[in-house]
Amino acid sequence: MILTDLLGSEVLGPRFLGYVSDVRFVLDETSTDQPTPSARLYGLVVSPHARSSSLGFERSGIRSPWPIAALVHWRHRDSFLVRWPDVRRIERRRVLLRLDFARWSPELSGSATIKREWS
Repeated sequence: MILTDLLGSEVLGPRFLGYVSDVRFVLDETSTDQPTPSARLYGLVVSPHARSSSLGFERSGIRSPWPIAALVHWRHRDSFLVRWPDVRRIERRRVLLRLDFARWSPELSGSATIKREWS
């Protein structure tokens, strides 16, 4: 699968939830035989209102330039992170989540805290 095939896909749980607007990767520890860390997919950022990217504004609370930040924050309000193990299946332009998936904050600084449970 190519990442661009996943971006903009519909996300479905028990109902329509939004669109994949971004992805999160984690860099694994480097070993002595590997000079650079390998990246693995951590989760998907789901935006209920927009298919487009949030341009990184959700990552750390960026607030300037304020007109762009305000527009992007409004378009991506209620966005959330879904961790990769909560993805049940990927179809053509659709991502199906497990019914007991959890919503996490899309901000990098707050990714360790749960945003909302869904069951």
